[in-house]
Amino acid sequence: MMHQFFLENPLILEKEADLADVKEGDVVLEIGAGTGNLTRTLAERASVIAVEKDGQFIKKLKKIGNTKVVHGDALDFLKERHDFNKVVSNIPYYISQPILLALLKHRWDACVLLVQKEFAEKCVSSEKLGLIVRECCDAKICGFVSEDEFAPKGIDSALLALRQRKLLDEKFWSFLCRAFVVRNRNASKLEGCPARLAAKKIHQLTLEELKEIYGAIKVKNLAFKSSADK
Repeated sequence: MMHQFFLENPLILEKEADLADVKEGDVVLEIGAGTGNLTRTLAERASVIAVEKDGQFIKKLKKIGNTKVVHGDALDFLKERHDFNKVVSNIPYYISQPILLALLKHRWDACVLLVQKEFAEKCVSSEKLGLIVRECCDAKICGFVSEDEFAPKGIDSALLALRQRKLLDEKFWSFLCRAFVVRNRNASKLEGCPARLAAKKIHQLTLEELKEIYGAIKVKNLAFKSSADK
């Protein structure tokens, strides 16, 4: 159980399910099911797909009704299509960003994640992660969870609630990653930047302005490809 922290407070577990409005008829994906504390809460309301990598928990998880247990790596699981309409998870903190990005490639209605407090704040910030989350979802921090709520004592955490509007555009995400490497440079350094935005720092650009520049690059590349094909 090294580096694993388990949330046991039933009030917080119920709040997670409430925030996602988990109810009969839903299929809920849980990543990092661990000892099954959240799994049992979810399974009382809906069908659950519980993904857990650590084999020591699988036997215990399989005893929980209304639950399909997947023994494997969550990122590998998310490489394939699966039928679920909600996500409620206390995800492994060390791979929070890869898991979130992988989830954004799947369709779902609601997602509630317990994550490290600093990570939740990044997801609603004007940094690249916050921008891509905002592009795909309505995002809100719905509460904080003290380090003392975990056994053993864990890390100050937050409940992040997401309502999906669109799937991840992987090319736009790649554009944001490239742009924010030089986040303190003028936007004029970005190909396709209109003159009216040239003097702004890249990190000062709004999501809509970044999408405008990205769109200009797409148009230019499409025109180049069409010309080359002639």
